[in-house]
Amino acid sequence: MVEVGNGDLTADENKAHFTRWCMMAAPLILGNDIRNFLDENGNVKEDNEVLKILTNKDLIAIDQDELGVQCYRHKTNIKVDVLVKPLSGGEIAVCFFNKFGEESAESININDLLDKAYCNLRRADEYKCRELWSGEEFEIQDTLSVTLAPHSVKIYRIKADD
Repeated sequence: MVEVGNGDLTADENKAHFTRWCMMAAPLILGNDIRNFLDENGNVKEDNEVLKILTNKDLIAIDQDELGVQCYRHKTNIKVDVLVKPLSGGEIAVCFFNKFGEESAESININDLLDKAYCNLRRADEYKCRELWSGEEFEIQDTLSVTLAPHSVKIYRIKADD
């Protein structure tokens, strides 16, 4: 059950929880009181941060991708997990999750992913990347590097540049 908005989770921890849930292709069953998303007149609180997390269409698309495949843990260490999820259309989602209570840096080489059975990305000279929380878009040739706040995630939708 999705616990975003419950307990003492920070905004980054809420995003991390929802992101990892979506990477697992799991049913999105809310475990919080949805009345908190309404004002006293019954109108939706558009500025509610928890509601913004739970309605992120890019993340929901990752969860509900038609391939229906959950992610694979590509890389792990004491601080960071790197998860890779194949998506329809020959794309992948890559999630960096900082398990640590301090800022952490991590990187992956896209070319190292291409030989993995769980990666359906085709080889290219460049790859288009879009970070799904910030909306930042950019291109890389091979290495994707991130710096992560404590207990946070960054998730990228990646496709070969045509």
